[in-house]
Amino acid sequence: MSAVVQPHMSKIRERLHNCDANDVSELAELAIELARSIQVRAKELQTPAERRQQAELDRMVQHPRDKAILTQLTDQAFRSERAARAADQLVHILDVQGIPRFFSPIERTMLRGFQSFGGYLPGVAVPLVKEKMRHETANVILPAEMELLKQHLAERRREGVRMNVNFLGEAILGEREAQRRLEAYLQALQSPEIECVSVKISTLYSQISTIARAETLKILANRLELLYRAAMRNKFVHRTGEQVSKFVYLDMEEYRDMSLTSEVFMQTLDRPGLEQARAGIALQAYVPDSFPVQQEITAWARRRIEQGRAPVTIRIVKGANMEMERVEASQRGWPQAPYQHKVDTDANYKRMVVFGLQPENVAAVHLGIASHNLFEVAFSLVLAAKLGTLDSIQFEMLEGMANHQRRALHEIVDNLLLYAPACHREDFIHAIGYLVRRMDENTGPDNFLRHAFKIEVDSPDWQKMESLFRESIGRMASVLAGPRRDQDRRQPAVQPPPTVDWRTLVNEPDTDFSLPQNADWAHAIARTWSDRCDSKAVEVAICCGGSDQSGEAASVESMDPSRPGVVATRYRQASQRQIETAIDCATRDSTGWRSMDARDRYE
Repeated sequence: MSAVVQPHMSKIRERLHNCDANDVSELAELAIELARSIQVRAKELQTPAERRQQAELDRMVQHPRDKAILTQLTDQAFRSERAARAADQLVHILDVQGIPRFFSPIERTMLRGFQSFGGYLPGVAVPLVKEKMRHETANVILPAEMELLKQHLAERRREGVRMNVNFLGEAILGEREAQRRLEAYLQALQSPEIECVSVKISTLYSQISTIARAETLKILANRLELLYRAAMRNKFVHRTGEQVSKFVYLDMEEYRDMSLTSEVFMQTLDRPGLEQARAGIALQAYVPDSFPVQQEITAWARRRIEQGRAPVTIRIVKGANMEMERVEASQRGWPQAPYQHKVDTDANYKRMVVFGLQPENVAAVHLGIASHNLFEVAFSLVLAAKLGTLDSIQFEMLEGMANHQRRALHEIVDNLLLYAPACHREDFIHAIGYLVRRMDENTGPDNFLRHAFKIEVDSPDWQKMESLFRESIGRMASVLAGPRRDQDRRQPAVQPPPTVDWRTLVNEPDTDFSLPQNADWAHAIARTWSDRCDSKAVEVAICCGGSDQSGEAASVESMDPSRPGVVATRYRQASQRQIETAIDCATRDSTGWRSMDARDRYE
């Protein structure tokens, strides 16, 4: 421990001994003191290269429009595999939008040169641009080529830092790709240098459906079981010589996958032979449902411990898909799934930490405190020290993000895990997408990481972050713990009130099938119709001008695509005369609908 942090820690330990573990306010004050000392030490440890990274981030924050330009470059210029097409789009965007101001003077000069000459030699210029981006992001996105990855993992192992590798890649569109990703995970678990991998359920199965829940869970559990068994067979040796089995983390993605992810996590680990598997799951504090899910997993894990099985781990994160969640909610007419205010997310985060660190809970569910916010880190450290549960938690940070703070924290705690995205050279477009998402998440005005590279203790930025921390402490007991979406199609439809102006019409929201009650509603409909087939199949009549004319039309069987050989319905094939009758009826317009104005139609 450094000479800077040591006296502060001694003072904090003394006060910690005399304080009440249930007095969250007093613990928060101790956490603020600890955060201050960590930040002072981090500033001492910051390298010139990290200060240059700080300057670049500052330039980007000062010009938010540049983030939009970078997103355009990612979306439009680098998706094409044809160099000429990529160069054309890149030049076009730079011509229209200008060169982002967060680039250094040298980089801006290079991009101006690309504007002038890149189109003439795209096969040379575009690979150079991509290679430059790959080089500049190498501290955040590791190379997934195994020889290069092994070198980085070995270096971190010598430092005493553990690594959690997340292999980036394209979206899964079919089962062939899902199988390829599964095999890649299995291969990674065989590498002696890899201890921990992060997996998303969307990379294991291409046909995930919240309606076909039972079938989806069965297939996911079968594939996840393969990973758990591979992790148990393969061992990792810490630098201390301790040998452990590999670890598989289930990452959390979109809100719609939360319930499936937590359920398949528990279902799979309940299978015979997985009693001692080392496994974890991430929960996002910006989703208010996460606290009830944490309580459910903890209750299950406590029963698991009573049966002599291994504990599991929950990684508590803030959440990184806010913009995507906002867009989907807006398009579909749903309430936004995450909290609308950052202070509520922070309050829920602390509530989850406090619940998880209670001795009876942390014995069954070890915690991963995943945050770069020094106030959150210090609060978790102080509370765990007071409760005597430090041995059951680990601190988790992002590889390449605010490394000086990570090094300062590592002087105080031993168990540090870095979340490390890795990407193959040919898949670098997906790494850019990851970076854009991280950049958007981490440059929000209330995000600690936005200020982490330059923040000074007692500066206005520090005081703002400290104030937000105090406010979130006060909201822990009152912040919502449950879904913000409560749509229930099982309930009778509610007619909207009549309006004066038809232009104020609001569409009915889409059915949200991520909600279990709506999946139950769909299954009830399916059960109602399941036996209305073959001899009981519905007969669809032909009606022209208000009269049934089915008698003269030929009957045709329509087969059920989900049940081969089963007749779902029988319909009548209209004749030429019936078609003409229907056209004549529409032409006569006996009800006057065609001539009716919009106001009367609305009424």
